[in-house]
Amino acid sequence: MSLATSSPDADLSRDPRSDWRLLRLLWPYARRHLKLLLAALAFLPPLALADAVQPLILQRALDGPIAQALAQGDSGILAGLWPYAGLLILTLLARWVFQALEGYSSQKLGQLITRDIRNDLFAHVLALPAQFFDRTPVGKLITRITSDVEALGDVFSTGAVGIVSDLFTLLVIGVVMLSQRWDLGLLLILIVLPASAVVVELQRRFRDANFRVREELSKLNAWIQENVLGIAVVQLFRRERLNSEIFQTINRRYIQEVDQTILYDAALSAVLEWVAWLAVAALLWVGGQQVLAAGRGEWLGSLPREPLTFGSLYAFILFSQRFFNPLRQLAEKFTALQAGFTAVERIDHILRLPVAIRDPVSPRHLPPTAKGEVQFE
Repeated sequence: MSLATSSPDADLSRDPRSDWRLLRLLWPYARRHLKLLLAALAFLPPLALADAVQPLILQRALDGPIAQALAQGDSGILAGLWPYAGLLILTLLARWVFQALEGYSSQKLGQLITRDIRNDLFAHVLALPAQFFDRTPVGKLITRITSDVEALGDVFSTGAVGIVSDLFTLLVIGVVMLSQRWDLGLLLILIVLPASAVVVELQRRFRDANFRVREELSKLNAWIQENVLGIAVVQLFRRERLNSEIFQTINRRYIQEVDQTILYDAALSAVLEWVAWLAVAALLWVGGQQVLAAGRGEWLGSLPREPLTFGSLYAFILFSQRFFNPLRQLAEKFTALQAGFTAVERIDHILRLPVAIRDPVSPRHLPPTAKGEVQFE
C-alpha cells in the first residue's frame, strides 16, 4: 500500500481471517500479564463446580428428609434439613467469592492490555510519515486510539476469559447431568445444539453490522473534528447550513447501522429465552411421565431402569436453568467479543502501516569513540 494515498479506511473491509487469528494478534499483550491471566482462569473450576453442586444438594434434600416427612406425616424429620441448608449456603458463599475474584482479575487484565495497546498505537501513529496525515482525518485516528481500543479491552475483560468460564460451566454441568440421568441430560443437549447454530449465525451477522458501525462512527468523528477546527473557514464561506445537512446524513447512516446491531442482539436474546423455556417444558413432559410411572411401579420402554424421583426432576429443571444461563451470557460476551474483533482489525490496519524512516542504530548503542558527520546530497 502506498502511504501517499493511504488512510485508516483505505481498502479497509471485513477481514476474512478467522477470529482465532485475530486473538493471536492480541496474545503478545496478554502474555505480558500472564500471571493475572492464569489467576483469572484458576477461579473458573471452583465457580463451575459450585453451580453444578447446588441442584444436587436440593435433590438430596427433597428425596431425603422432605420425602420422609411427607410419607410419615412427621414434621420432626425436617430437622435433618439443616446440613443441606448449610451446604447450600456454603456453595453460595463460595460462588460469590470466586465470581468476585474472577471478575476483578479479568477486568484488571483487560484494562492493562488496553493501556499497552493504546501506548503502542499512539507511538506508532507519531512515527508515521507526514503524507499519511495530509490525507487522514484526525477524527478517524482519535476513534481508533480511544473507542476502538476501549472495545478491544473488552475482548479480555468480559469476552475471552468470560467465554472460557461459561464453556467450562457448560462442560461441568453437562457431565454432571449425564452422570445423574443420561436420558434427560441428552434431551437438554439435543435442544441446545440447534440453538447453538442459530447463535453462531446471528453472531456472524452482528459482527458484520458492528464493523459498519465503527466505520460510520469514524466518519462522524472526522466530520466533527474538521468542522470544529475549521470553523473560521466554515463561517467565512457561510457553509453552516450545508455542513449541518451533511452531518445529519452521516449521523443518520450511523444510527441505521446501530439499529442493525440492536436487531441481531435482541433476536439472539429472544431465541435463547424461547429455547430455555422449551427445554423446561420438555423436561416436565418427559420427566413428569417418568415420575408418575415410578409412582405406579412402572418403567417406560428403554429409559433407565432407575425410577425418577420428584427431587431428581426438580434438580434437572435447575440444571436446565444453569445450562442456559451460560448460553445467555455467552451470547452477551460474544457480542462484546465481536465488537472487539472489529476493533482489532481496525487497529491492526494502523499498526501494519510502515514507518517511513527508522533509525538503524540507537545512539545509546554507539561506541564512545564513534564520530559523526553530516552530509548534504
